[in-house]
Amino acid sequence: QAVWLTPVACLASPPVTPARSLGVPGLPAKATGSPPMAAGHEQKGPMRSVTEYIRTPHQKASAQMERNNQTRQQQAAKNFFRQTEAQSIADAFKGRVEKALKEECEDWTVTAYEGDLVRKGLIKVRISESDFVHLHLRRPIRGELWICRYAPWKAEEDVLEDRDEEYEALPERRRCGDDFISGCTTVEVCSTM
Repeated sequence: QAVWLTPVACLASPPVTPARSLGVPGLPAKATGSPPMAAGHEQKGPMRSVTEYIRTPHQKASAQMERNNQTRQQQAAKNFFRQTEAQSIADAFKGRVEKALKEECEDWTVTAYEGDLVRKGLIKVRISESDFVHLHLRRPIRGELWICRYAPWKAEEDVLEDRDEEYEALPERRRCGDDFISGCTTVEVCSTM
C-alpha cells in the first residue's frame, strides 16, 4: 500500500537525518561530512558572491551596457581630477606668464592638456575670449621643479606641440632673497613661506 504525500505535507514534515550521522548505537559512524548544524549557526568558510544569471541576449546586452555606464562614470571622475590637476599646475605659472606677456590675463582656464602631468605636460590655457597660451612642462625627476616653456598668443584651433622649438623660455622666478631686497611684501609670491 503506497502513501501519497501532498506538497504541503512534504513542506511541513521535518527533515530526515540519517541515523549514521546522529551516532545511533549499533550503526557505524559516517566517515565523511559534518555534524548537523544547529539552528542559527552560520556556515564557516568563504562567503559566496552574488552572481548574475543571464539567460537571454537582451539580459546580456543590458548587463554589458551597465558595465559600460559604470566605466563612463569612472572615466568622467578620472577626467575631472586630471583637469583639476592640470589647472593647479597651470595656476602655478600664471604670474610668470603674465609677467612675460607684460599684461594681466582676464581669464586663466585650462581647456586642453596632454602628458602624464608628473614628468611631462602640455597645457592649453585660455587667457582671453580668443587668445590662448600653450605651456610645455618637463621635470627631469619626479618631485623636482618644473621646467616651463610657453607659446603665447595662440588660437583655439592651434594644436599643442611637443617640440621644444615651438616654445619660448619662460623667465625663471626670482629667488626670495632678490625679491626681499627689492621690497617683496606679498606672501603669494614667496615659495618658501
